[in-house]
Amino acid sequence: MPTNVSPEFDKQRQIYEDTNDLEQRIVELEKLLSLAPRHKGAERMIGDYRKKLAQLRADVEKKREQERQRRSGASEEGVIRKEGAGQVCLVGISNSGKSALINSVTNADLTVADYPFATPIPTPAMMLLEDINIQLVEIPSLFEGAYDTGIGRQSLSVARNTDCIAIVIDLSQDIEFQMNTILGELDRARIRLNREKSAVRVERVGMGGIMVYGIHHYEGTKDEVVEFLKKQKITNMIVRFQKDASFQNLLDAMDSSVAFVRALVIATKGDAAGSKERFQELKEKYGNRFEIVAISSETGENLDAMRWALYDHLDILRVYTKIPGKKREDKPIVLPEGSVVEDAAEKVHKELFVERFRAAVILREKAKIKRRQVGLNYPLQDGDVIQLMSR
Repeated sequence: MPTNVSPEFDKQRQIYEDTNDLEQRIVELEKLLSLAPRHKGAERMIGDYRKKLAQLRADVEKKREQERQRRSGASEEGVIRKEGAGQVCLVGISNSGKSALINSVTNADLTVADYPFATPIPTPAMMLLEDINIQLVEIPSLFEGAYDTGIGRQSLSVARNTDCIAIVIDLSQDIEFQMNTILGELDRARIRLNREKSAVRVERVGMGGIMVYGIHHYEGTKDEVVEFLKKQKITNMIVRFQKDASFQNLLDAMDSSVAFVRALVIATKGDAAGSKERFQELKEKYGNRFEIVAISSETGENLDAMRWALYDHLDILRVYTKIPGKKREDKPIVLPEGSVVEDAAEKVHKELFVERFRAAVILREKAKIKRRQVGLNYPLQDGDVIQLMSR
């Protein structure tokens, strides 16, 4: 149904859309909602704006909390601003080949040296993959106890907030020592790799005692969970085991400082003596937990496969817009995996277009049905070409 908004509403909507300051956007959106029409045709629009208002308030509170932490010195935030379609942090021990890897796939000229710690601070560079850029960040070399040092904590804080971690393993050195050192320091920084964040959800409540659901997904018993929570002096909480979960999953769910990050392993120096044997060892011991890609920065072997492996671990997709009768745009819209047509429409035309949306045409060259007309909730795939039509 049409929304039939007033001229005052349209004017206020433009003011809201043109406002960039977070707190002022809340003020303008509250004014906009007060001018919204009160009939059935406007219910969805009002609901969407209320969701945006709630998100804006949450963003403001998060920003204030980060500022409080910064002033109190309680948080050491990362110093690398995310750019491009996604950010990948390269972590490894000294002389594992991180700098050489970045130099081989970007225009960077990082110092490659035989001596330890040639990269003293987190250092970014841009890798081109077809029509998008992926930001690679070299983290200073990890060692046992790195988290106890200032630069170690700073570097690991960058890794906490990244989109993907690439563990760089040197195939000319001892595999077990490298993995134990790297995983140990990441674990101390409360960074959990390739773990399912939603396996356990906990919610503190004001009353009702301890309620546990989905216990068949847990490795232990309900009584063990209740006893543990009571020892933590928790008397009212809802615990939902949504997927197969261990005790560590429960601990992580209760710790707001835990970061869940996607990860893979890049095995460097694939041209070194003994590298094939060490690669097999790496696959046997860690292949069930990580995707492992072997490369050689020296010869260029498998670098393209590595680029696409990094892309796959960013969980993103590219969508290209098209005006009827013209070629598609060369530059894609980058969206999270699982996005639908509405997400693309909002990114192109903001709120105004979604309200006036009529239909979208999806063009998929390699699909059985190459052209189809769809609605806002239609799921997108990587490489889709989309034509948006409005009323």
